[in-house]
Amino acid sequence: MKEQTAKKTKPDIRHITRLVPPEGNLVQGQSELPIDPQLAEEAHRIIAASQNHYGGSEGDAHLRRSVAEKIKRYNGIEIDVDKQPLELMITVGGTGALIGIVQSYLRDKSALVFEPYYPYHRRILEEFGAKTETFELDARLTFEKDALLKKCKELKDRQDFPLKAIIVCTPANPSGKVMTEGELEAVAAVARELDLLVVSDEVYEHYVTGENPHIPIASLPDMWERTITVNSFSKSWNISGWRLGYCYGAGKLVAPINNAANVIYVCPSTPLQAALAKVLMADADYYEKLRDKFDGKRRFASEALSDLGFQIYNSGSAFYLWTRIPEEYNDALTFNEMLMSKARVAGVPGSAFADSDDWDAYMRICIAREDSILEGALEKFRTALR
Repeated sequence: MKEQTAKKTKPDIRHITRLVPPEGNLVQGQSELPIDPQLAEEAHRIIAASQNHYGGSEGDAHLRRSVAEKIKRYNGIEIDVDKQPLELMITVGGTGALIGIVQSYLRDKSALVFEPYYPYHRRILEEFGAKTETFELDARLTFEKDALLKKCKELKDRQDFPLKAIIVCTPANPSGKVMTEGELEAVAAVARELDLLVVSDEVYEHYVTGENPHIPIASLPDMWERTITVNSFSKSWNISGWRLGYCYGAGKLVAPINNAANVIYVCPSTPLQAALAKVLMADADYYEKLRDKFDGKRRFASEALSDLGFQIYNSGSAFYLWTRIPEEYNDALTFNEMLMSKARVAGVPGSAFADSDDWDAYMRICIAREDSILEGALEKFRTALR
């Protein structure tokens, strides 16, 4: 892999989003599907009943219990919602949890991310006084444990911004990669050997469609005491603007995050938490239906793009497609500009997610759109390329 010596100018995802119409927007990583009708009804009822005041910084008690039930059912981890200090808190989106983590643990420290990486992991770290270090995955988006250990040892021992944490994102944004049990065990072994914190971003857990199941790294041996798990309702409930997420872990890890949240946010949105608490676990098949719906979108979009010469990475999940653009093109930035110019459609160039040049010919395409929008956007791709 080539090393990047100069800092790259990164594509601005939100800026690209504003340059294309909604029917050509496969850019921004949010679900634009309709809100669940029962959830909308509950929110209307609760707001109309004037339940709109401050709540606890740790979140609504009913929602915390529903989330604990969800974690037990889908992650096999039991949370004691009554335990002090807190093991689980509701946060202002997954982003709010990440900000609380950096504020509590990572100022003047560094955290390692796997490249290609989620840009906000880096941005949050650097906005709050921490430093980001990248560990580049190979062309197959895999890595060797020994290389990871070597890199982490070098960073752990330095004087300025010593390594404090490894950030794991599985399924990953942007690639959709689902880490295997072996890969998670490798990360866990490195964290244990070097006494590192692990921050596990599991926002896309319910979009896993491949042979590798989603495995929370906190469930691995001896990892509960050093893992903070971050999640969000933004994607899976189509409510990114509600800014509701959660984090959990050993009480000694979560308590400082709650202290930070109390100062920064006061509390998550009170009526919206109450509404979500009513419906979160009401439909036992909700997440299975969500996965199957997105698997259909994945198969449809993958076939359409493959016919146009894209090489689709078999990520094992179905919110994003990570693709190598057609072979006759080598720069996804100019390729994306061509798509916008010719057909008013766009994805995100791979350079938005990397420091090296190795991902410049790749794109992230968000398929979390209604079928009619997705079909129309893919037709725009055909228009631009044929």
